[in-house]
Amino acid sequence: MSTMRASLVLLVDDDPQSLKLLSDALAGQPFALAVALDGDMALRQIRREEPDLVLLDAVMPGMDGFEVCRRLQADPSTRDIPIIFMTSLADTASRVRGLELGAVDYVTKPFVRAELAARVRAQIAVRAGARALAEKNAELERTAAELARARDTLEAEVVRRTDELMATNQRLTHMNRVAAMSELAASIAHELNQPLAAILSNAQAARRLLQKNPPDVTEALAALGDIVDDDRRAATIIQRMRTMLKKGAPRTDGQDLNELAREVARLVGNDVLLRGATLRLDLAPGLPRVRGDGIQLQQVVLNLVVNALDAVADRPPDRRLVVVRTRGDGKDRVVLSVEDSGKGIAPADMERVFEAFYTTKAEGLGVGLAISRSIVEAHGGRLSVENNPGEGVTFRCQLPVWEEGGA
Repeated sequence: MSTMRASLVLLVDDDPQSLKLLSDALAGQPFALAVALDGDMALRQIRREEPDLVLLDAVMPGMDGFEVCRRLQADPSTRDIPIIFMTSLADTASRVRGLELGAVDYVTKPFVRAELAARVRAQIAVRAGARALAEKNAELERTAAELARARDTLEAEVVRRTDELMATNQRLTHMNRVAAMSELAASIAHELNQPLAAILSNAQAARRLLQKNPPDVTEALAALGDIVDDDRRAATIIQRMRTMLKKGAPRTDGQDLNELAREVARLVGNDVLLRGATLRLDLAPGLPRVRGDGIQLQQVVLNLVVNALDAVADRPPDRRLVVVRTRGDGKDRVVLSVEDSGKGIAPADMERVFEAFYTTKAEGLGVGLAISRSIVEAHGGRLSVENNPGEGVTFRCQLPVWEEGGA
């Protein structure tokens, strides 16, 4: 086990008898002693081993104590070594000069042993405290520098992660829209098959009518008219899909929640039939418009309806009911709610359903409700959920009324 070096006191005096008296007076103290007979020897000794204190005679032949003190104070490596001058009792000028040169204390000759030992111990304790304080300050400076580097690194990481999260959120918004449409792909394909099949049937009929002798032009024109109508219907279905998948900048204007609900009902109509469910619209007439982006709000309604259809999938066919309602809420809000007859949500999970990537569906992404709430809140509204008194849950979307011409 390593031990710390004992404090070292250097005694400097040209009189060997004085050095012996000093050594005797400090014998038994908790520090080691070294001696020097003149100023040059003292400086050489200090360069070999730095003492913790120098007990220095002011008057010596050659280099006196004042010059030794001046040189030690001028050197940054020895400037902090405490110096106690030794002067005669009547030599006040030497005591003052020594203190002006940087000495920390003085003792007078002849000295009192107890006083000398006490003064030396006090200055060594001050020196040790100063060293400990300097080490602590250095440690604090190192810690502060490390913290500053860590702060800079953290700030850079926060900026990077924020940029990543913003980009991820944009991708997830689009992915959610695509995922919602993927769930309806079979229904939309089925919906497109109807006008396409009608177009083919009417085209074949028109060709037969024109090949008759004489051609039945009237009936052929009627068949061609049906082809035009069916083509427009197919184009409308495709346009709805393109609008939902588009990543354009949002448009903010007055939106009719009733019309949005009807559009979603048309969009999921075949899916509702395939699931053996019932979708009921209970829309209050004459509601004011809400301010927002129609595509984003339609996405919210679509998410809520598709989630409700998933919630009732395990129920008996006669109990697979989803109800979309709209109501006014005072003068400045319109409420759209989607109610299902499913098994409900555990109270502990009531708020978790809005967390990103939380899902109870085996095939779900867990982003639909999180993004829906973000969209509603971005429109100044609120999206909440509660269990129904009997069975199932109700998601309630409150949106502020649009004031035409407002900001």
